[in-house]
Amino acid sequence: MAGPEQGTRHPQLTDTLVARRRLEGRLLHTPLTASPSLTERHGAPVYLKCEHQQITGAFNAVLALPAGQRSKGVTAASTGNHGRALAHAARAAGIPCIVCMSALVPANKVEAIKALGAEARIVGLSQDDAQVEVDRLVAEEGMVALPPFDHADIIAGQSTLGLEMLEDLP
Repeated sequence: MAGPEQGTRHPQLTDTLVARRRLEGRLLHTPLTASPSLTERHGAPVYLKCEHQQITGAFNAVLALPAGQRSKGVTAASTGNHGRALAHAARAAGIPCIVCMSALVPANKVEAIKALGAEARIVGLSQDDAQVEVDRLVAEEGMVALPPFDHADIIAGQSTLGLEMLEDLP
């Protein structure tokens, strides 16, 4: 699935199954817990998938890249959360990562990305400005853009939590 066409196709169940194998041992299997108060309020069983306990995301997309693309590094425009996930995955894969953010991103998010070894590049006052820098890094330096959504490998990786939910509550 790797390549610039990634964001143009919708992942299939087989992509989720491949992602699950690729991610084995790298992520937590977060608990699915019943919520008595929400169940009572809505008159139907409600369960919460505790993804706030997850280490991070973006591993699947980074690991799916062919070696030649991976070695050039990854980049994304982010307001912090995806940038942190991408920085974590890039560090684990031993590849460069540049996260482009606007000057409006809170300092604690910028510092968290830097602490994971990625370059936090502050560009302009909007995510559109940050995206222009991402596009430049892709065009001029050969980096791979991995956006927080609308990317088949990002979606396939995130969708593995659906498999966990089906196993935990068939």
